[in-house]
Amino acid sequence: MVNINKTIEQIKELGPKKAAGYSLLAIGIFGGAYYVYNWIKRSSKTEEQNNASKNKIEEIETASNFKKQEIEQLHAHRKEEERLQTDQKIEVINAQKEADIEKMKLRNELRKERDAAKAVSTFVDGDGTDKIESYREAMRNGTVGKNVGKALGFPWVREGFDTGLVGPTDSGKSTFVMQIAIAIAKGKCDIKLAPEWYDIPPTSVLLFSLEQSYEEINTYYGSVINNLPMLEIYADSQITPKKIIDIIKEKKDIITSTGMVVFVDNYSKLEDKAGVKAMKQFCEELDDLRSQSLKVEKPITLFKVYHVKPDWNPTKPLTPASVRGDKKNVLFTNNFVYFTYCKHGSDKRVLGYMKLKHGNKETLSILEYAGTEIDQFRYVGKGSKEDLGEASTEQKSCDVKQTPGRKSEYCLDEIMVLYNMVQAKECTYAEIEASYGIKKSMIKKRIQRARKNTLT
Repeated sequence: MVNINKTIEQIKELGPKKAAGYSLLAIGIFGGAYYVYNWIKRSSKTEEQNNASKNKIEEIETASNFKKQEIEQLHAHRKEEERLQTDQKIEVINAQKEADIEKMKLRNELRKERDAAKAVSTFVDGDGTDKIESYREAMRNGTVGKNVGKALGFPWVREGFDTGLVGPTDSGKSTFVMQIAIAIAKGKCDIKLAPEWYDIPPTSVLLFSLEQSYEEINTYYGSVINNLPMLEIYADSQITPKKIIDIIKEKKDIITSTGMVVFVDNYSKLEDKAGVKAMKQFCEELDDLRSQSLKVEKPITLFKVYHVKPDWNPTKPLTPASVRGDKKNVLFTNNFVYFTYCKHGSDKRVLGYMKLKHGNKETLSILEYAGTEIDQFRYVGKGSKEDLGEASTEQKSCDVKQTPGRKSEYCLDEIMVLYNMVQAKECTYAEIEASYGIKKSMIKKRIQRARKNTLT
């Protein structure tokens, strides 16, 4: 520290002029020193600020670089995950492609095997040889059946032929078929069913009924068929094409030279249950059995029953287009008949022909309900296309005879009451079936038929 008092005394000793000079010099020195001090101080502060700012920038850059590295790592990880997922998808797709290729190869191999089998069955005889007899050779060797194609009682049933029958629902097809089966099994027709009866011996008959139970058959026909050994009936909703083939194979070895007639009622229902593929195989096997039976002179005659399509016209003759299912069912048969309504009364039916190998297929017959102990029809006379159609309401009300087909326990008025209860949500079809045994399909058919007749 500078001693002020001592400085003042020194100034007094020097005199005013020298004192002033030294004072100015001292002020200059002190001022310069102060300026230098302040400059150094400001410089050091600025440097600290610059250093702090630089450190802050470095910290920000470091943090930014770290964040950038994190983002890059995350992006790279996601890219790797996407690549792995893509690789997995590609592997799955490639595996599926390989599996599809294997399936196609297997399908082609199976197709080739089937084609080869068909070629063998087409070009090789049933005895395993490739020899095909000419007509003269067959006559000389005695392998031509003398009676193949003869009428089995009725003109539309020919020995060894494949015959079809089609008709609308509840028209009495099953009744008509059962009457034919009983007549062939007995070797006689108790009630005239055709213009002419061709005498035959009692013949074995197999009847597969998919639309009737054993209880129904016993109720309607038991008095006639229970003591008829030539007629064997299989009635089960679980009947399958395979079961039919197995039964025919079992029976064909024990039948006599009179052969066997096989009825399938109903072919359309069997196709609905089994599917088109199974039915195609069934038809092939059935036709093979029929062809083989002709060679051993124990002919198997086929008679198949079909449903008509919903859009059929009751006033016109039925055509192959009217038959439900594959049109080949009609094209590949020998004879095909239709059984439909007659406009002259609800107890009458018209029998016509789509195909008839022996005879005039333009000939139509009128049948009527016979009113016998069991359900049967009888031949009335020749008919024409003008006889086709449903009976009018007035004619139906005048018919006092019991109508053909299954007996109905409930009249139309009772069916209408049940139908209206369902519509009013007072009960359900399931409850009606449980209580009364009437199925939903039957109720709807009766209602539709009643409405159709009302419009007519």
